Amino acid sequence: MPTAPGEVIMQGEDLGRWATAYRLGRGSLTPVQQWLLENILGLTPAGKTSSP
Repeated sequence: MPTAPGEVIMQGEDLGRWATAYRLGRGSLTPVQQWLLENILGLTPAGKTSSP
């Protein structure tokens, strides 16, 4: 999974930017969406020191 914007672009979607947005805005997702992204894609929430 890409960790920075611009690393992987598929069909015009910047996956690094998408993953970063998820990690920083995780609280706006439902618990099921959070579980799926963590357990299926392996994305973890951003730490307290992460910045947008």
